[in-house]
Formats: sequence, C-alpha cells, structure tokens
Amino acid sequence: MKKYLLILVMSLVSAIAWEGEGFAQAKKEVAFSGTHYWSSTPKAVQVDLERSISYLELFGVRVNDSGDGPFHGASVHIVGVAYRSKGYNGFRAYETWIDKDGDKVIWELLDTPSGASSSPGRLIEGTGKYIGWQGTMEYTLQYPKSFPQGTIRGICREVIKIVAPQ
Repeated sequence: MKKYLLILVMSLVSAIAWEGEGFAQAKKEVAFSGTHYWSSTPKAVQVDLERSISYLELFGVRVNDSGDGPFHGASVHIVGVAYRSKGYNGFRAYETWIDKDGDKVIWELLDTPSGASSSPGRLIEGTGKYIGWQGTMEYTLQYPKSFPQGTIRGICREVIKIVAPQ
C-alpha cells in the first residue's frame, strides 16, 4: 500500500512540476464597450474625377462605457489609407491605444463588409502588460460637422472582446 501511495504522490508532484506552465497560461476573457473621439487633417490625392486616395492620421482619446477598466482614458493614434471610387470604397488602418503607463495595444482595422453597419478590427500586438493579448473589435463611425475646413472629426463606438493571459 505504501508503494502505491508513494507512486501516487510522486505522480502528483511530477504533474504539478511539469504542468505548472499550463496553469500559468490560463486565459481571461474581457469584454467592454466604449467610444473614442478623434480629429484629423487628411491628405487626399485625386487620381481622376471618380477616384481618390486619402492618407489619414487621427489623434483622439477613448472612454469606456463603464467609466473604468482597461484603456479608459487612453490616447488613440490611427494611421490609415482610404481608396474611393465609383464602385469601391476601401480602408485599411492601424490603431494604437496608449494607456496611462505608456503600454500599448495595436489594432488592425479592416474594410466594412458590404451591407454591414459596422466594421471589424483585430488586436495584432501589445506591449508591456498587454503582451500576449488577442482580441476583436466591431466599430461604427459618426462624422460631426468639422471646423475649420479641411479637417474632420469623428466619434467611434466600439465593442471589444479580448482574451488576455492571466
């Protein structure tokens, strides 16, 4: 009986020692929504009467609907390119959120699917405490009247789902 107990204890100790990494890799799911407000002075190149390419660099700030949590009050920086023509509207951008500690997450923003009311994004990388985070975003845009001429303003509503290592 002592022999079986010794084998059981040794097996348990070995499992804990070898699988400790597995316990450390547990994932935590986080879901939240928020809004970011931004401003930009885009630069456009008119290809011809029906086609244009725009480069946008946007600066803003975001707030979570809950009033706290990850990225509440974070700075937002977006660099994007848009192509517009009679039959195609394409957009690709990279969005960086910077928290109060200077840690960042970088999102890739994708084209709005045909007929959809929102656009997708995916978290591609994080720095500092956000290393290893993965996630998705659905966002919608509103464009209030801008001033002065040649600038644009935006309000972006976001629904975020993140999987973070614990």
